[in-house]
Amino acid sequence: MVKREIKRDEVIEKFRPARNVLEEAVVHARKMTTVKRIAEAHPEIELDAGRKRIAGQLRWWLLAEALAKQIGTISGFTVLSTEGQINGGQFVFGFPGGVFTVKRDPHDESDPDDGRYLQEAFDGLRERIELADGIDAEAPITVYLAVTSTDARLKVCHPTLEDVMTIPLEDLAAPVEPMRSRGMADPTRPRARARATSTRRSAAKPGGTEPGDVADTPSS
Repeated sequence: MVKREIKRDEVIEKFRPARNVLEEAVVHARKMTTVKRIAEAHPEIELDAGRKRIAGQLRWWLLAEALAKQIGTISGFTVLSTEGQINGGQFVFGFPGGVFTVKRDPHDESDPDDGRYLQEAFDGLRERIELADGIDAEAPITVYLAVTSTDARLKVCHPTLEDVMTIPLEDLAAPVEPMRSRGMADPTRPRARARATSTRRSAAKPGGTEPGDVADTPSS
C-alpha cells in the first residue's frame, strides 16, 4: 500500500501550539548574536567572516538550549535527548508526528556522522508519537528548525516527500478571519429602504408654525 504524501497544512497544525515558544527563542537568540555584539565581546576577532561564524554557532546553541528548557511545557512536545546528550550538544525534540532539532539544513545521509544522533533518537519513538492518518509509522517526520540572522523556517523531511518541505515560521500563525464593525450592514444582503417617523411633536401654536419650528415628517 502506497502511503499518501504528508501535507503542508498538517505539519503547520502540528507545530502551531509551539509558535510562541519558537518565536521567543528565535528573537532572543538573534538579539544576543548580532555581529556588533560579537565584535564587542571578542575584539580580537577582526574579520566579519569570523564574527558571523561565531554568531551562527552561538545562535544555534541559544536556540537549542532555550527549547530544551521550554518545549516540554507544550502539550504533545517533549525533549527526547538525555541530559548527557544535551551536554554533548545533541538536541532532539519530539512533536506530535515525529522529531525535530535545530539545524540549518537536513543532515547529509552520505555522511555517517552528520545527524547521527537524530537517527539514534528514533529508538522507541514510534510508540510515543501520534502520526497523521496514512503516514508510515516506520518513518516519523523529521523537521529541522533553520534560523539565520534574517529568517526562520521549518525544513520538513519524510520518505513520501520528493523534496524538502519549507515552512516559514510566520506561517504557524493562526489565520485571521475578517470582522465586520458593529452596526455595519452585510454587503451581501440587499439594502431595504428604511422609513421611520419621529415620535417628537411640536406644541401647536396659534396661526401655524413660527420661524424655527420644524414640521414632523417621515424621514427619507
